[in-house]
Amino acid sequence: MSVTARILFVCTGNICRSPMAERMLRARLAPDSDIEVSSAGTHALVGHEMDADAARVAREFGADPNGHRGQVAAPLVEHVDLILTATAAHRDQLLVGHPRAMRRAFTMREFVRLGRTLPALTPTPTGGAFADRVAQVAAQRGQTPPPAPGQDDIGDPFAGPFDVMQACGAAISSAVDSTLHILGLAPQT
Repeated sequence: MSVTARILFVCTGNICRSPMAERMLRARLAPDSDIEVSSAGTHALVGHEMDADAARVAREFGADPNGHRGQVAAPLVEHVDLILTATAAHRDQLLVGHPRAMRRAFTMREFVRLGRTLPALTPTPTGGAFADRVAQVAAQRGQTPPPAPGQDDIGDPFAGPFDVMQACGAAISSAVDSTLHILGLAPQT
């Protein structure tokens, strides 16, 4: 099967937020989906598994955390169609080294905030429709009111209490569901 589009989730260590998002999105795609989903970190703990609490939360949201290994984001940025980061700082850090990715890079919440103003898409877009939709979301920058400081960020739950990890997982799950809707990708039922 050929890949229609590639989505990359990015956080700091690639052991909590980005792998939860990656695994949740994968779990919600149809089994025969041609969307490739991965995750990485700006300062990844290369080769590490998901944090145990993050893995537990991922399971609670229907995702399989098994087999994850942390990797660094920088080499992957040029080869993906959509980059969704946990925070604006992650997005901005990636853009310093890869300025051409500006129209493909958003925080998870920024993509949702900008994309929810667009009309719904027919489920299962082609590769061209996927790229067009990402461009449409990017074009909303400057057209919608700016967020309050930090509003587009999903904070780092690492080493915090379990309820903080659960709240982080809920925020990621909501962003993943909204992203699927914005992209016209029918979630698995």
